[in-house]
Amino acid sequence: MFCLDDGAELLYGPASDDPATEIFPVPSAMVAGSSSGEAATALFQSSSGSRIDIANSIAVLPFAHLSSDPDDEYFCDGLAEELLNALSRIDGLKVAARTSSFSYKGKDVRIAEIGRTLGVEKVLEGSVRKSGNRLRITAQLINTADGYHVWSDRYDREMRDIFDIQDEITLAVVEALKLKLFGDERSVVLKKGTENAEAHELYLRGRALWSRRTYADFTKATEHFERAIELDPNYALAYAGLADCYTFFAYFEAYSPSEMAPKTKSAVEKAIKLGPDLPECHCSLAIYKTFFEFDIATGEKELRKAIGLNPHSPLAHYWLCSVLAALGQAEESLIEGRTAMKLDPLSPVVNATLARALCCAGQYDEAIELSIKNFEILPDFFFSHWVLGWAHEQLGDLGTAIDHYRKAAKDSGLTLYGYLGKALIRSGRGEEARALLDELGQRAKNQYVSPVASAVILAELGEMPSALEMLDRAWQVRAIHLMWLRCDPVFEAFRSEPLFKEISKSTLRQ
Repeated sequence: MFCLDDGAELLYGPASDDPATEIFPVPSAMVAGSSSGEAATALFQSSSGSRIDIANSIAVLPFAHLSSDPDDEYFCDGLAEELLNALSRIDGLKVAARTSSFSYKGKDVRIAEIGRTLGVEKVLEGSVRKSGNRLRITAQLINTADGYHVWSDRYDREMRDIFDIQDEITLAVVEALKLKLFGDERSVVLKKGTENAEAHELYLRGRALWSRRTYADFTKATEHFERAIELDPNYALAYAGLADCYTFFAYFEAYSPSEMAPKTKSAVEKAIKLGPDLPECHCSLAIYKTFFEFDIATGEKELRKAIGLNPHSPLAHYWLCSVLAALGQAEESLIEGRTAMKLDPLSPVVNATLARALCCAGQYDEAIELSIKNFEILPDFFFSHWVLGWAHEQLGDLGTAIDHYRKAAKDSGLTLYGYLGKALIRSGRGEEARALLDELGQRAKNQYVSPVASAVILAELGEMPSALEMLDRAWQVRAIHLMWLRCDPVFEAFRSEPLFKEISKSTLRQ
C-alpha cells in the first residue's frame, strides 16, 4: 500500500480497464464504484452508498490488559484515552471518539470492519503488562484497508516514565502518519495535566469509573479525583472530573441540585482558573451554568469555546445539541447532534441525545428509528426508552409509550414517573397514576425526589393548585429537568399558568 522507504502511496494499476495488466486489484469492499486509478486507502463506502473520505484518520483502541491484577485494567483504558486525547489535538487528523473506539473492547473484530464502521484509515492498538512499578507496553499502528503494520514498538519502563512513554508513542504515530508538528502545536499535543504520576494514575482511574454512570462508581470516582487533587493541587482536569461527578449526582437525582450546586461551582471555577485552554474544563463550566444556574446563554458560549479548542469533541457537540434544543433552536440543535454522531457513531448517549433533539423538533418517526437502532449499541438503554415513550405518546400510541416509560423509569431518576403518570391518565388509568404519586411521596420522606414528576401528575389529574405548589417547589430546589420547559410536552398543562411563565423566563435566562 505504501513504500517502506519513503511512505509514498503505491500504484494500484494502469489507467486502462484491462484486469490482466492491473497490478493490485482494488477490493470492492474498499472502494465500491471507484475507477482503477483511485486510491483505495482514502475512501470507504457508507451504508447509504455515499463515499467517505478517511484520509488522515485514526481510531485508538483500548490497550489489552495482560497483568494479573484486574484492578489495573483502568490503566490500559487510561493510556489509550490519553493517546487519543493527544492525537485529537492535531489539526488535520480525524480521531474516532472514545465511546466508539472503546466499544470494541474485548471483542474479536477484524481491523477492516473497524475501519469501515468508524470511517478511519489507521488503527492504533497495543497491550500493557504492569507488575508493581514496572511496565511493558507494546503499540502498533495498522492500516485498516489491508491489515499491514505501519509501525510498532515495545517499551520496558517504570511507572514514573509513563509520561515519556505517552509522548514517544504519540510522536511515533505522528511520524508514521507523515504529519508535521510545529512550535505551539507540538506543545499543545504533548501538554500534560500534571507531572505527578500518581495523581495522573488516580485521575485515569476516576474517569474510568465516571464513564460507567452509576451512583457507586460516581462515589468512587469522586474519591480518586479528590486524592489526585491532594497530590497536585494545580491539576485542572482532576477538578473538572470532580465537578462532573457532582453534576451527575444531581442529574441522576441522587442528591438535590441545591445541595450539589455549591460543590460543583467551587470545583469548576478552580478547573477553569487552572486550565483555561482545556476543552474539558469549559464543558464542565457549561453544564454547571446550564443545569444549576439555568444560564443557558453562558452554557452555549462555553460549549462553543470548548469546540473551538477541540472541534473533534463529541462531548461538547452533544451537550450543545441539548442546550440548543432547550432554547427551542431545533435546526441548529440537530446540526450539532448529527456532528456529534458523526464523530462518535457508536455512542449510545450521543445517539439518544440526537433522538431527543428530533423529538423537540417534532420529527418523531426519525427519533423512533434512531432509538431502535440505538438498542443495537446498548440494549435496553433507559434514555432510548424515554425518547421512544415521548415519540409514541406524541403520535397517539399511548400503550407503547407507557411500556417504554416503565422501562425507562427502572434505570433513571424518578422524574420519569411524571411522563409515565401523564400517559396513564390519558389512557384512562388514573388510579395507577395516583399509585405513582403516592410512591413519590413515600420516597421523598427518605431521599431527594424531584417535585417535577408530582407536579406533572397532579396537573394531568386536574388538581392545578397542588400541581402549581409542587412546580414552585421544583423551582426552589432548581430541579434540573426544568431546563426543558420550552420544548418538552410533559409541561403542556402548565403553559397558560402565570407561575409557569414566570419560572420559564427565569430558567431560560439568555
